Amino acid sequence: MDKINRNAPCPCGSGKKYKMCCGVNEAISITHMVESEVDELQKHILHFSAYHFGQEIQDDFEDIEEIIDIDNEQEREFYELIHAIWFSLFEELDDGETIIKKFIAAELGKIKRPKLRKILQTWTDARTIAGKVIAIENNKITVEDGFSSEQLDAVITNVPVTIEPGSFFVGIIVPFEQKYVFFPSPFDLPDLKPEHAFSYIEDSSLDANYDSPQEYFTDFFIEVLSELPLIEGLLEIDEMEWPAPIYKEVADLFKKKLETLLPPPIVDTGIILWLNFCQKRQKRIKNPNLYVAALHYLLSTIAPIEKIYTQKELARLYGVSTGSVSSIFLEMETVLSQEIAELVGLVSGMDESPLVPPTKKTPVIEFPRNRGQVAVETTTKEDSPASTLRQLISEDVSNKKKKSPVVSRHDEERARNLIYDAFQSEGKHRYNLAEEALRLNPNCVDAYVLLAERTKTLEEAILLYEKGIQVGERELGKAFLKENKGYFWGLIETRPFMRAKLHYAEALSQLGKVNESLQQYEELLELNPMDNQGVRYSLFVAYIDSGEFKKAGNLLQQYEEASAQGLYNKLLLELHEKGFTKNAVKLLKAAKKENKHVVAYLTDEKRLPDYPPDYYGFGDENEAIVYADMHLRLWRKIDGVREWLKSVK
Repeated sequence: MDKINRNAPCPCGSGKKYKMCCGVNEAISITHMVESEVDELQKHILHFSAYHFGQEIQDDFEDIEEIIDIDNEQEREFYELIHAIWFSLFEELDDGETIIKKFIAAELGKIKRPKLRKILQTWTDARTIAGKVIAIENNKITVEDGFSSEQLDAVITNVPVTIEPGSFFVGIIVPFEQKYVFFPSPFDLPDLKPEHAFSYIEDSSLDANYDSPQEYFTDFFIEVLSELPLIEGLLEIDEMEWPAPIYKEVADLFKKKLETLLPPPIVDTGIILWLNFCQKRQKRIKNPNLYVAALHYLLSTIAPIEKIYTQKELARLYGVSTGSVSSIFLEMETVLSQEIAELVGLVSGMDESPLVPPTKKTPVIEFPRNRGQVAVETTTKEDSPASTLRQLISEDVSNKKKKSPVVSRHDEERARNLIYDAFQSEGKHRYNLAEEALRLNPNCVDAYVLLAERTKTLEEAILLYEKGIQVGERELGKAFLKENKGYFWGLIETRPFMRAKLHYAEALSQLGKVNESLQQYEELLELNPMDNQGVRYSLFVAYIDSGEFKKAGNLLQQYEEASAQGLYNKLLLELHEKGFTKNAVKLLKAAKKENKHVVAYLTDEKRLPDYPPDYYGFGDENEAIVYADMHLRLWRKIDGVREWLKSVK
């Protein structure tokens, strides 16, 4: 039978052109055949990659696996597959070429169908895409790129199309003649608003100092894929088991008030804290707004929130009294001490003492300066330290057998209130309050810590810290120290002792007594492994200083975190141990994604200010200053590090 021209009248006599009538079946079969071959070609690429470059792919996945959360083996297999596809199409090997280029060079001549060969040659132009589905017809979908607003036609091969129009999706696509084909398929998140997803990726790209969100999205495709499902939050309040309806009412009100102000995961954190509180303390609640205000304030003390209100501002915002907010907040903090300890350890690692209410962002612990001498206030004879301070410094602080003076409960309370006021005061008044507290209660540990700020030398400060530690040990008792080891910070009465011990360790470190400071840091972590004070950061510095790289690595594993501190310290350890490796490049990229400002201070493009900031936010320049201030000298020990940091893009 002669071949029929597709534009000729159909021989069946319908009056239509052959291609629009009986020829349709032939066209469909050819199209399906090519699509099937494309699907097989994708599988062939993965086999080629695994056979020739399996170790490189596995090494890279293990690095990514340390960053993303994988809950089970099925999820791990999913990410391994997507990572293998991404690596094959986009990641350069040591020789500067990609696996897809090597595959084309090796396999192109073996492909018989000219059309398929032509399609394969275009796959070096693969692209990642985050967008919105516009329309669907069979296995063909029209999508809109979220960054360029470009509309594209794409094909999904060998799997049923279940994605809905209007859904947000991400995926990898390769050219397919005038269209694209997904490799392997689009991943849709129907519950995620597209504008939220695009905004998240754009903000992340800016934080990582990328020129375009598309470039960032391609480089961190796996990480973004793992993070996107968390953007809109995961909790369903109606499905949670509340001890009474009123507690659910508070949770609903809390979510309604804060969901427009805070990211959903942080709102979820507040709801989880509230559920735990309700399970421990079943309060009779008359005014839900009061508990929402207190919960809002509690959350602001432990989470990275941009806009932080004082208790007075929140009381006005929710129409309740400041005193009531303060009372409920303190009760929540006490009841939820263990939960808060876990959260603070994950989120900030900073000292979140209730004595100092937050006013801006995460507070910086005020330790002696790492780059110079202790800041000393200039004094005259009239405002020099009082006799109380001179007497304390001249005492024999090594006398550990000395009994604690007996102090009435009334004087203890008065001294405690004076310390509360002192923590919120400045200058001479701050120290006068501390001295008065010490006269009322010679066992007041925080008074020694405050008065140490006023000394002219580190040696004098150390004497006061030692005195505070000894007083604290006597007050708490050896049995108490032993019985409560492991969750020490969760007991409020231990915190003055812990503060004195940490300041003592920092002062020892400043004097170059690294081994002595190491012992103090390690003892603090034994008492409180949750490390609400951020001891691990100072201990890491001490380990690097003393060449204890194995211990430094174990510490980073024990306190795995994706903060600037954690990521830059992981890189710092890699450079000290192994030098400028390929892994170091990956670690630097991950660290820059978390905080792009740090490198400028490590390379001396920017100079550190004379004094560190009082507060910082995650990813901002103040956080970079705090990190560099603490670690810069460790980076300067590495020859050529400034040039290397500048060379890695």
